[in-house]
Order: sequence, then structure tokens, then C-alpha cells
Amino acid sequence: MKLRKEEKADRRDKISASEKRSIEKGIEDADNKKLTSHSKVRGIYEKWL
Repeated sequence: MKLRKEEKADRRDKISASEKRSIEKGIEDADNKKLTSHSKVRGIYEKWL
């Protein structure tokens, strides 16, 4: 059951400060409607997909 307890642990406690800042920036961008559509991104990176 140790694994089950670890699954319930808050993942935010296991990521770096840099990752936390990146996530917060992404949330802020989404709140401010600063998003790029999936189809536009796919078009840009299509040669690598």
C-alpha cells in the first residue's frame, strides 16, 4: 500500500521551483487568453511530427 499512499501525495511537492513557475505562467497566460491553438502549433512543428 506504500505505492497507493505515494499516489495520493501532492505532486507539487515533487517538482522544482522552475517547473512551478512555468506552470503558474501557463495558467496566467491561459487566464489572459494568451493561447495558441493546437492546429497552429501542429502546423509550425509538423515537419518534426
